[in-house]
Amino acid sequence: MKALIRIACVVMVLCLTAVNTSFAEDIQVAGDSGKDLEYLQSVIDMIKDKYKDKITDEQLIEGAINGMFDTMDKYTDYYTREEAESFFSDIDGSYVGIGVRISSDTKEILIVEVFAASPADKAGIVNGDIILSVDGLSLEGKSGDEAAQLIRGKAGTKVTLEIQRIGEKAPLKIDVERAEVKINPVSYNISGDIGYIKLDIFNSNSNLNMKKALDEMDKSNIKKLVLDLRDNPGGEVGQVVKIAENFVPEGLITKLDFKSERVKDEEYFSKNKALKYKLVVLVNESSASASEILAGAVQDMKSGILVGTKTYGKGKVQNVYPVLSPEAFRKYEKKLGTKIVDGYDLMNNYDITPDEDEIIGWTKITTGEYYTPNGRMIDGTGLQPDYYIENTYIQNEVDLRTIKSLSKKVKPAINDKSIDVINAEKILKFCGYSINQPDMLLDEQTSSAVREFQKDNGLYSYGVLDFATQQALNDKLEKLILQYDKQRAKAFELLED
Repeated sequence: MKALIRIACVVMVLCLTAVNTSFAEDIQVAGDSGKDLEYLQSVIDMIKDKYKDKITDEQLIEGAINGMFDTMDKYTDYYTREEAESFFSDIDGSYVGIGVRISSDTKEILIVEVFAASPADKAGIVNGDIILSVDGLSLEGKSGDEAAQLIRGKAGTKVTLEIQRIGEKAPLKIDVERAEVKINPVSYNISGDIGYIKLDIFNSNSNLNMKKALDEMDKSNIKKLVLDLRDNPGGEVGQVVKIAENFVPEGLITKLDFKSERVKDEEYFSKNKALKYKLVVLVNESSASASEILAGAVQDMKSGILVGTKTYGKGKVQNVYPVLSPEAFRKYEKKLGTKIVDGYDLMNNYDITPDEDEIIGWTKITTGEYYTPNGRMIDGTGLQPDYYIENTYIQNEVDLRTIKSLSKKVKPAINDKSIDVINAEKILKFCGYSINQPDMLLDEQTSSAVREFQKDNGLYSYGVLDFATQQALNDKLEKLILQYDKQRAKAFELLED
C-alpha cells in the first residue's frame, strides 16, 4: 500500500493538483453538528446491540463513509483498498501480472492479446492460446475474471500455465514470471498519406506512446492525421495537456477551477507555434472528461475538425484521497495533537507515510470544474462535433468493433479451436452467412459457411481456413470497416480534400 500511496501522490500532482487538506480539523463541533455526530454514534451502538451476526466497528464505519459519498454526484466514489488498487492500475497504466488480455466472448479462457515485451510475450505465449489450468488448477467452468485472479500475483513469483495451442497435439506447460506490465493505450497505422491514431485512455503511459506514434508519422512524412478519441473515458489531466501540445496552437488548453479557496486554480497552455498536422478528431457519446479537454481545445483553437456524435459531457474534476482508519485517526491525534483523516495531509504536512493497515479505503471526490479555451463549461451538455455522423456497427447480432484481422499463422480445419476461427465466424455472420453463435470452434456449420464464402470469392471451396481464405476475410473486414464506420470514412474524406 505504501507503493500505492506513492503512485497516487504522483498521479494527483500531475493530473489534478493535490488538495492536501484534512477532512476534519476539529471534530469538537458545537450546536446541531455535534448532536448529529452523537446521533450517528447512537445508531452504531444500536446496531451492535441488536444485530445478531458478526459486525465490526470498522465495517460499520466503512459503511457509513460509503453511504456519505454515495449521496454526492455520480463521479464521487468510495473505494475499498482492493477497489482502489484496481482504480490506480487503470490510471497508472500498469499492473503486476503476465501481460495478456482474455476474451469475454468464449467459454474457454482464450488469450486474444499478448502485450509486447510482457512476461507472457517473453515466455512464448501467443494470441489464440487457450489456458487450460493455472498452477495445476483447472479453469473449466471458471470466468475470465476468476482466471485473471489466479494468474495475477506478486512480482517476481512464477505461475505455470497449461496451454492448448492449435497445431500442437499435446498441451504445453509454460512457466511465466510475474512482473509489472505497462499498458500501451495507443495504436496506429498509415493508409496512403493519412495517419490514424487510436487513443484508448489517458493513463500514465499515454504521452510516451503518443510520441512514438507521432515519430512514426513524421518518419513517413505524414501531414494528415485522424485522432480517434471514441470511447475514451478520460484519465490524467497532466497526460492530456502534454498530448494536446501536439495538436493545439500556442495558447490556453484548459482551465481548472477548484471550489476551495485554499487551492489555486490552474491554467494549462500550449507553446506550439507551428502545428504539423491537418487534423480530424473522432468523438462519440463515450468520449469523456480528458478526451473532451483535448477535443474542446482543438475545436476552440480551430486546429482541427471534430467528427462523430455529441461527447459525454463531463466537465468536473476529481481528486483521490486515502482515508485513515479509526485506529490510525486516534493514533496520530495522540501523536500529533491534531485530528487527521486524509492520508495525504499526514504525508505532506508531517512527512509520515501511513502503513497499509492504517488506510481504511480511498475516496474519489469532485473538487472542481474545467473550461475550454473559449470558457465553455460542458458538464451535462458535451461537445457538438463539426460534422455530426452516427455509426451502425451491429448487424446480425455481431458488433463490427469486436472483430480482429486473422493472423495467417495457422490453417484451422474441422474441429480446431482458434482465435482466427472466432474472428472468421464473426465476419461471416456479420455478412449473413449461416453461423449460429461465434464460438471459435470450426465445426461443420462453420466449415460449411467457409466453403460458401470460398465459393463466392473464387477460392478452392473445402472449408479450411487456409491463408488465401484468411486474407480474403481480412480484405472483407477492411471493406466493412470503411462501409460501416461512417465517422472514420468522413474523416478520410475531409483530409483528402
